Amino acid sequence: MDDIFGVMMETAMKSGELLKKYFYNRDFEVDQKTISYDLVTNADRESQELIISSLSSKFPHIPILGEEGMEIKKYERAFFVDPLDGTLNFVHGISMFCVSIGYWEDGNPKVGVVYAPILGELFFAKEGEGAYLNGKRIHTSSPKSLKDALLVTGWPYDKEKLKKAIKTANKILDFTEFRAFGSAALELCYVAMGIFDGYWEYGLYPWDLAAGVLIAKEGGAIVRKPDGEEFDLFEGEVLAISPHIYDEFLRVIKE
Repeated sequence: MDDIFGVMMETAMKSGELLKKYFYNRDFEVDQKTISYDLVTNADRESQELIISSLSSKFPHIPILGEEGMEIKKYERAFFVDPLDGTLNFVHGISMFCVSIGYWEDGNPKVGVVYAPILGELFFAKEGEGAYLNGKRIHTSSPKSLKDALLVTGWPYDKEKLKKAIKTANKILDFTEFRAFGSAALELCYVAMGIFDGYWEYGLYPWDLAAGVLIAKEGGAIVRKPDGEEFDLFEGEVLAISPHIYDEFLRVIKE
């Protein structure tokens, strides 16, 4: 596993440096995918090409699932690649974006790497070995209750899932505040390091979650679906939250 981890780290950092150049030079092209704020740039595409080339050259027999133009399939083991998580932020000059690479075997996360190049934050985790930011061990927070917590979420593009997200958000607002930062991978990492006390979202894809859920879990978070059911990478719903407020969160959203 160390060889996979090493290549993932090196690849994420190279991809991040590519994105950094585009971010500062502002010389990228922007296309619309599904709706006006679901965007893709040539920076996304070049980043994905770099990552796929790097991973496939070292591990040619391991499938790679990436965000840009790749079909979602289930494999016994696979890399999950988001070459630019937070494209809308990137396009608008907001530094909250990252490269996310996860490696899974038999339905379980084994290695996760998330690199935010402008912020200078390199998160990583290996199964059973804890979560780290720039080489320093990180841990989830310990809020006394939901009213003492700060949560984070995101808004799905699908209208039905958006209605579900708004319903959950309205229940949470009766107890505490939340934010929406626009990068699922980073939001999961920020739960792992205790900046946020919990994160929930609907309408995501495997590459959005594959790295971040391992980092959150290794940081001490409970990772489930927002209704408390077992997390499934391919179902697109996630709750990553401090164990101290997990039960209270479920009570609130089920009322």
